[in-house]
Amino acid sequence: MKRILILIVLLLLSVWTASAQGDLQVGAVFDGKVVPATAMKETFIRSSRLETYHLEQYRSVSFTGDDQVLAEVSRRVLADAERATDQEIHMKEGRLAYAILTFEDGGRGNRFVCFQCVSKAGSHAVTLVYMTGPATLDDLKKLFRSGQ
Repeated sequence: MKRILILIVLLLLSVWTASAQGDLQVGAVFDGKVVPATAMKETFIRSSRLETYHLEQYRSVSFTGDDQVLAEVSRRVLADAERATDQEIHMKEGRLAYAILTFEDGGRGNRFVCFQCVSKAGSHAVTLVYMTGPATLDDLKKLFRSGQ
């Protein structure tokens, strides 16, 4: 019985998490519609440990893809950037290399999409992160600079 309850809670949590990114183009990446979920490494954290960083939720996916996969993920990130309230985007050799997008969440805090790509000989290691919380873009930049 305890296992069934835990499975139900995890299922509801995953449905809620998926809907959180549902209005974003990158939601399809998190849902495994661009790269199969079995080919991605996923991390999900929703706990009081994030309060130190002014965050409530952290979800990331990492995967390796070819030029076509990178083009599709980049297209989605850049489409979401058009709706972002704040952004930092870096291109390298004509390709999206790094992005942090901020979306104000109606007084409930902020939502963030972070993208990083490291390319080597036609293969691209991509990390995509979705976070929510009262943190600001400046808070995240400080966090990334400090390496925490």
